[in-house]
Amino acid sequence: MRRLLAHRWTAWGKAPQWWRPYGAGALLILGLYLLYLPFSGFDALAFDAKQYWTVAAYFHKGGSTSLFSYDNSMRGYFYPLLLYPLHAVHYFTHIPPIVFGRLQGAVSAALGFGLIGPGLWQAVRGDASPISWRRRLAFAGLGFLFWRDHFNFTLSDFPALWLLGAGLWLLYGSGRLRWLLLAGACVAAATNVRPIYLASVPFVLGVLLTRPALPGRRAVLLQLLALAVGAALVLGPQLIINQRHFQRDTPLVLAQDQNIPPGTLYPAKLWFGLIHQRYETNIGLDYPEPVMFFVDQEGRRLVQAEQPMWFTSVPEFLGFARRHPALVARQSLLHLFNGLDVQYTTPYVAQVYTPTLGLVVLNFTALFAAGLVLLRARWRRRPLHEWLTLAVLLVPCAFMVPVSMECRFLLPLHLLLYAALCFAWPAHWRWLACSRQQRLILTGAYVLFLALCLSLSSYTQAHLELGGRTLLGRKLPPTSMRPLSAAE
Repeated sequence: MRRLLAHRWTAWGKAPQWWRPYGAGALLILGLYLLYLPFSGFDALAFDAKQYWTVAAYFHKGGSTSLFSYDNSMRGYFYPLLLYPLHAVHYFTHIPPIVFGRLQGAVSAALGFGLIGPGLWQAVRGDASPISWRRRLAFAGLGFLFWRDHFNFTLSDFPALWLLGAGLWLLYGSGRLRWLLLAGACVAAATNVRPIYLASVPFVLGVLLTRPALPGRRAVLLQLLALAVGAALVLGPQLIINQRHFQRDTPLVLAQDQNIPPGTLYPAKLWFGLIHQRYETNIGLDYPEPVMFFVDQEGRRLVQAEQPMWFTSVPEFLGFARRHPALVARQSLLHLFNGLDVQYTTPYVAQVYTPTLGLVVLNFTALFAAGLVLLRARWRRRPLHEWLTLAVLLVPCAFMVPVSMECRFLLPLHLLLYAALCFAWPAHWRWLACSRQQRLILTGAYVLFLALCLSLSSYTQAHLELGGRTLLGRKLPPTSMRPLSAAE
């Protein structure tokens, strides 16, 4: 008993210091984004970003502020709560919301690319030395190259992923109860911000139970309890909000859209995934609609033949998949490709018919290089906790593959590939050190890979519903099939 009490006393010791080697890099990234974002060409929030900003005001009603005044059934309270202080400053100063979007975006990029990403990699691999600044700079550079304009907007994708990553980092970085409590809070917050990360929770528990230097059984029980208490502190307010405003006894986000029956949002997205290969959002003037649907003609024909209004449950989709396995398998592979095919650096496209070939080639080049690193990896020697960490990040991506795809849905996969390329690239791999035969093989493989990817990318872009596009920005005729409504 004395030993247990002693452990409990020391478990609340001082904070871990693993973040210190990465602080300067995070500040550098913060400065870069603060300099870039005001000149990125965006002057207003739009669509989901505007909705998040709007619901941040829900905490203030009737002349008073209360956490439990929040009453949005679609989105959890946690991310709007982070935005609420910025919204309050906007209210008193009338500074445009996009300015606060840039500010929180710059902080988000600095924390994620400068601190959480490299810190988590070091913790999972168990490296004693911090990742070199050159490798960290390369990782942040890829994030800037392909995703920089996302940080203008108050969207939840990056904050939710950073919260999940921070929770994992805390699991690896310290066995002290105070930090495990914070880890539980971070993971719970990630699920509140993006409910798809609920799929990660079982694997988070697996990481806790299999990570290196696991303490005794009693200490593990205390750590599980600390993790649960941290999660309860975040999910408890959501439970009260759901009970007070929606008469639902659940601590989870209801994710209830007013346009579809309760509890059917994800099945409805599965239905749209059958008829659309890809989805983008347009805020420009060169395309007639704000939604850019890339049509899957074979999927549309089957939906029209079977005439489901939409799926109301996942088993209905699985039944459809059993009847049409070849179609669903083909679509899943194409969706996965489209989720990795970055065409724009922004979630809101200001000009649809603009050349994107350069960005596409750079993206596939980075993916090819990351693939070389992964082919070299010794997968059989990876410990169980590393596999479980991969599952934490990738299982949510797997759930998003069948839906109408956006690149941000596979954000964890993108960043894992960037991390593998930048943090695991062997120092002795140099082009000049390769033999002539190796150079020929690598060049041939790269050319073949790039040609295949450009072909598939062009195929998808040509199926933009109201007028396809080439990678050089030329407009193509609209798809021959008329738009399909849910009623059909």
